[in-house]
Amino acid sequence: MSSKNTNPNAGEKLEGTLMFVGDTIAQAATRVHEFHRAISDLPFKAVGAATLNASKPVEAVHNEITDMVYGAVREAGRGVFSGAAWVVRQANQSLASPQVIDQALGGELMDDVSHLPMPVMPNAKTDKRVSAISSAINGVFGDHLAATRNPMQVHMNLYANGQALPADAAELAARFPDAQNHLVIFLHGLCCNEDSWQMYYNPYEPATRPYGDKLQDDFPVTSLYLRYNTGRNIDSNARQFKRVLNKLVRNWPVEVKGITLVGHSMGGLVSRAVVEALTDDDIALKRAIRDVVCLGSPHAGAPLARLAAAGEQLLDRFELSKPIGRVLGVRSRGIRDLKDGLGALQTRAGQDVTFHLVGSTIGDHTSSWLNTTVGDGLVTPDSALADNTGKAQRVTFAQKHHMTLLNDPDVFLELKMVLRQHLRTKVGRD
Repeated sequence: MSSKNTNPNAGEKLEGTLMFVGDTIAQAATRVHEFHRAISDLPFKAVGAATLNASKPVEAVHNEITDMVYGAVREAGRGVFSGAAWVVRQANQSLASPQVIDQALGGELMDDVSHLPMPVMPNAKTDKRVSAISSAINGVFGDHLAATRNPMQVHMNLYANGQALPADAAELAARFPDAQNHLVIFLHGLCCNEDSWQMYYNPYEPATRPYGDKLQDDFPVTSLYLRYNTGRNIDSNARQFKRVLNKLVRNWPVEVKGITLVGHSMGGLVSRAVVEALTDDDIALKRAIRDVVCLGSPHAGAPLARLAAAGEQLLDRFELSKPIGRVLGVRSRGIRDLKDGLGALQTRAGQDVTFHLVGSTIGDHTSSWLNTTVGDGLVTPDSALADNTGKAQRVTFAQKHHMTLLNDPDVFLELKMVLRQHLRTKVGRD
């Protein structure tokens, strides 16, 4: 939770988009330039060896010209879009200027506005679409967006019923008059947001309602959803999430007696990292966090992330393919963290949390080849169930792919079993 509104307005989003496009053009021009240089260096080196470097002046002139051309393309692209972003920023700031206010009071501004075409008003559907695109971009470039303070960056916050939670205790009490003392917090995976938990939801099929809604029907719990920048590295997100949780526990309308973290894919790694980062200063969280459920989380790494890393290293070995390797290398810290994951679960002193590891495979239980190489399409069962403690509760589902774990009746039964260890079902449920 945040003490101020961190969600950018439409103008700030436009400014951030323009800045990002400018940076992208500059990066693309740089990669093409490097590719051109890699190609041109081959004949120049061959000719230089044959002529005892007599071709060096020609090579120098060639390089100077290409450097100038590509430099112009790079700077022009960055400059045009940075300039456009500057215009948008000035427009945003000028909306509160005395001159604009005077024009508005005098009616002059409305006269000008009345001649403009009527804009299309955003609605919940378009907002969700924009949010989904933003989350996907943050998954790939989120660390860059955060480092450059780009307005497009996703800011961490907790959500309920599609709205960000307020930071103030009084506002929380007003927002949650029926607040429960057990919280179930859902963490999405790479390139996703809190809406991913509604995947496969069909209004005409009650069984497809999101896990959080159904758990609130069956148990005395309040379901919350975390949105975070999946392009940042896992440890950074875990440290920030821990601060968010501490503040939530302090300001929640009733005493928090239990917390269950449910993370899909990367979300499970962030949840686990939070628990492993708890110190003696986090007494309230140590007492409250009871269970961590990891759905398809790559504890021992994800095959695709390892493949991308190996491809980058291979291409970087040869001059001609180095630029392509650098293109492959343009991926966020969050994605890079998925190469090795956090490793198998380890026993930690004073850690009184039960881990529930859920894996799946697109094959059946006899398809050993699919299980070890493909798994659920993104994560293998061996990685999802990696545990050196011998204490984690583990289960594998067959014929389910990675995204199925976000909304599946069998997974929901597992979640109910987790909560039954601490809570009684509501009267008339189950």
